[in-house]
Amino acid sequence: MRIRAIVAASLLALTPAVFHTEPADAQPARDDPFTDMARQRFQEGVKLYDQGKYEEARAAFLQAYALKKHPAVLLNLAQSELRSNHPVEAARHFSQFLRENSNAEAAERKTAQEGLASARARTARLDIRVNIPGADVFVDDELLGRSPLPEPVDAPAGTRRIEVKMPGYPTASLTVNGVVGKTETVNVTLQSAESVAPAPAAGTEPASTTPEPASEPGKDEGVSVTTEGRKPFIQWMKDDQVAWATGGATVVGLGFGLAFALLSKTASNNADNIASQIRARADADPGLDNYLSYNRHSNPCADPVPITPAPYGANYAPACKQLHDNLNTFDTDRTLSYVGWGLAGAGAVATGVLYFVRTNPDNASHGSDSPSTAVAPVLGPGVQGLVVGGTF
Repeated sequence: MRIRAIVAASLLALTPAVFHTEPADAQPARDDPFTDMARQRFQEGVKLYDQGKYEEARAAFLQAYALKKHPAVLLNLAQSELRSNHPVEAARHFSQFLRENSNAEAAERKTAQEGLASARARTARLDIRVNIPGADVFVDDELLGRSPLPEPVDAPAGTRRIEVKMPGYPTASLTVNGVVGKTETVNVTLQSAESVAPAPAAGTEPASTTPEPASEPGKDEGVSVTTEGRKPFIQWMKDDQVAWATGGATVVGLGFGLAFALLSKTASNNADNIASQIRARADADPGLDNYLSYNRHSNPCADPVPITPAPYGANYAPACKQLHDNLNTFDTDRTLSYVGWGLAGAGAVATGVLYFVRTNPDNASHGSDSPSTAVAPVLGPGVQGLVVGGTF
């Protein structure tokens, strides 16, 4: 087998990409047009990759692999996807190569493993588990296989829509939030059509199992009573000072949470920009190939932070410090935003509870026994909310 190697830098590490032609004793007859076309597309992809035209190389390798499912094409397709900023596709193809080619050469498996690690540093993973085997699993309308899936699927970060379809079962669908670098477990339960209660026929009303309450003596029929005699909610909010406290806590919490959520987003964007600049410099820095006997391309900010010689070198310490400072700011602002959301939620719940307690019509005849309530906010390590006390 003839092997041709080029330097193929991934986002996080420099790894050699190995390009293969087919073994001489395994080449098909010359009258096989599909194999000939695949070989031409493959060779075009190699040339484009050498020229740094990774998006065009990716297109050529995709065409080659569609014509000929060869492991060498698959490996180089994944490498070009990684370099052309398609980390999800790259991760799936690196993983496919490792699953389907357990007997591949050690250098090829190492290349695939390093590429897979680099791609998954920029993707989320969804561990989709279905209670029935053989069901089609879709993520954002893309069919990814049938249950049980061989491993968690790689997906873009953010809100993802999952659908599971199986003949004889209603389609199950849900949305999940994928986080970069993390694996989210998603359990999907398919229920048979017989277990789902049929909808009432058109034009009919479902029978009520709750008897209508009898009219109270002395009440005129036809007179409607609003909210069981309670004061309207808006009016109660205007009149009751306790409502001012809980409602105010809700508003303050919302403002607090929103403000620090925006600050954490800014810190996160700053950290991403600095990390991209560090990675770009590290990719082009030959001084990191064997810095203190280690390849530091994948993590130039680890201690000791390297200082590499000119003309391509750099002192990575200032940029790495900026990166760490922004990451710390992001963590702090995100925690404070959670405190704000927690205070807002506690205030909203307390407002709803107190409305029903303090507007109870039965309390009107109790005179001095009417409810007395105290509300105080609580903020502390791991705890945020409101304390409500008094007599009801």
